[in-house]
Amino acid sequence: MKKNSGEKAYFTLFELNTAIKSALGDIFPESCWVAAEIAELKCNQKGHCYLELIEKEDEKTTAQIKATIWAYEYRKLGHKFEKTAGQVLKAGMRVLLFVDVTFHEVYGLSLNIKDIDPAYTMGEMARKKKEVIDRLRKEGIMEMNRSLPLPLVPQRAAVISSRTAAGYGDFFQQLDNNPYGYKFTHVLFPAIMQGQEAERSVICALDEIGKKKGLFDVVVIVRGGGSVIDLNCFDGYEISSHIARFPLPVITGIGHEKDDTVTDMVAHAKLKTPTAVAEFLISGLRSYEERVMGVFDGVRRRVERMLKDERNKFDSLTRSASYIPLRISAVHMNRLAVIRSDLESRAAGRLVREQHRTAAVEQAIKHLDPSNVLKRGYSITRHKGKVLRSSASLKKWAVIETKLSNGEITSIVQDRKEAVKSEQRQTDILLPGLE
Repeated sequence: MKKNSGEKAYFTLFELNTAIKSALGDIFPESCWVAAEIAELKCNQKGHCYLELIEKEDEKTTAQIKATIWAYEYRKLGHKFEKTAGQVLKAGMRVLLFVDVTFHEVYGLSLNIKDIDPAYTMGEMARKKKEVIDRLRKEGIMEMNRSLPLPLVPQRAAVISSRTAAGYGDFFQQLDNNPYGYKFTHVLFPAIMQGQEAERSVICALDEIGKKKGLFDVVVIVRGGGSVIDLNCFDGYEISSHIARFPLPVITGIGHEKDDTVTDMVAHAKLKTPTAVAEFLISGLRSYEERVMGVFDGVRRRVERMLKDERNKFDSLTRSASYIPLRISAVHMNRLAVIRSDLESRAAGRLVREQHRTAAVEQAIKHLDPSNVLKRGYSITRHKGKVLRSSASLKKWAVIETKLSNGEITSIVQDRKEAVKSEQRQTDILLPGLE
């Protein structure tokens, strides 16, 4: 410490920083464990890792410090953490770090990270996941999507996945090549399926599907070819609440054999793999077809049973009816004989009457025959081939022909006289009714 001319004591900056460094060395003579949240993490080309650590309370930063993992340590610690925790170190994680507290006269205070406890981070992830689940339940939306009715024939699927993901290819190949020949329609809505951008990307895809919800029966979210490291993005509140409230049933195939994400928990149905999702849809159609065929078979059996019963009734009535003629024949035999005799008698009388009538008609017809009329002394006179009915139409010197019973006479009119009023016409002109 120095004094100036005014007798005021002071430190140079170097002296101050050296004193701070010495004091920190006395307070933290050994390494210690520190819990913090990674606000920022960057690695340079040499492999050194630089972190910004913070402490928050009610979303307000209450402490902040820089930390470093040197390249030779980061290769070892990073591999250990990923293998145990199932994911890489990244911003947003709560971590428990074994550090040396260091102070450099030029660069100031920092932490030199020597070890990381993955178990602490896993516990923190589980705690955050539980907080999300508790919030969803408190809001009453945890079971909302699961309560939606699944269509009987879910053939139109909106698919959220990466276009190049192996899981997406497995899904649509399994669906399109199903052994029953069912026809499915699936439309891809591309999204990022891992990393920090995945949650927002999937939400955007859901929003696009929501605008066209009338075109689809279900929403399918599938991923494949990755590891459990990337599942953390599906535990967020935003993506989970969005799926829980979605108006169409959501089916997920993003899980791991041992882990269910919050997204899986709020979805209508969760399957472990994209192939399993395809089989789920296929089995739904198969189940519906079997139910329909079961109803059809039941109706067919009932109809066959009814037909059999009616056939038995008909056969019974037929057998009974075959004995009826034998029972009634003796009773009605005499009556039939009487009726037959009466009919024969009436027919004979009618026949005689008709014969008499026919003879009378024949006789009348004979009398009306022109040849018979001529034999009785009548004649027929014609002028120019037409039968004369009146002498008024004849002129003097007209030629007329008269037909008698035994020949014809041709005459020339020299004179004519009007007939005297009489009950009968001139017989040498025309007989009544004959032409």
